[in-house]
Amino acid sequence: MQNVMSEILSRSGMSNSSSELEPIQCQYCGEDKPQTQIEHPFNGEMRWVHCACPCEVKRLEDFKREQDAAKRRIRINKTLKLSSAMDEIKDMTFSNYKNRPGTESAYEEVRNAIDNFDERGKLGVFIFGETGNGKSHLTAAGGNELISKGYAVIFIAEKDLLSRLQATQNFKNEESFAEIMGACMDADLLIWDDFLSSQRLSPNEKDWIFQIVNGRERANKPIWYTSNITPEEFQDDNIAYALDDKGRTWWRIIGNSECRLNRATNHRKAKAMARAMGMSVEEYEKQEGHQ
Repeated sequence: MQNVMSEILSRSGMSNSSSELEPIQCQYCGEDKPQTQIEHPFNGEMRWVHCACPCEVKRLEDFKREQDAAKRRIRINKTLKLSSAMDEIKDMTFSNYKNRPGTESAYEEVRNAIDNFDERGKLGVFIFGETGNGKSHLTAAGGNELISKGYAVIFIAEKDLLSRLQATQNFKNEESFAEIMGACMDADLLIWDDFLSSQRLSPNEKDWIFQIVNGRERANKPIWYTSNITPEEFQDDNIAYALDDKGRTWWRIIGNSECRLNRATNHRKAKAMARAMGMSVEEYEKQEGHQ
């Protein structure tokens, strides 16, 4: 048996003596393949074997990288289908985001979350403040930058998410509950827009919110929230019980998020009022700031 195995090893390329093997040229670059010594499994002697050429190794690594990238693109495209209003969101970038007075802290935190995405793990962002002051644009811009880096990102408005989960109870619905929840868990980043915008949450909706928050915490994946709640509401303990009677969902959210108040004013209102008054947005906001 030992002789048979030695013959097999010899045919596989191992030398049958302590001498180097005859050179073998690489089929891709034509250079001699490198050789190295390994211990013979039976007699303990050191024998020479041919190694893969560096260019062969690189080809294999490139192939694996391409396969992984293709799988990731499929996963990202599948995940993006869950996002709300993708045509609108894809145009929200940092190049057309206006850093207005009051947005500095929120902007710096989103920037930090992008630049240190892998290191932060489940640590997300919770941005709150007046409606129309750029919270959605800021987080969408951050999400789009992460998508360009190869991450799977979902941007979804709370009412859209809950209505789509509710619709899965209809057996004719095209989306299944498992598909939506699975995408929310699988995405590298979930951007939850207009969090707590629903006036009244049903028991089912509260449970779905907890499942997502708890599931992503366990998976060490972040959520970025935007919310129109006021600073007073944010500090009020009663808000914790809007999601469940023990506050467990709210405190998980706050505990896993860097919370930032966007102090900027309502930019949508400023644009509308500036048009009505025949002045620039900058002039209107400056005027309002002195009142």
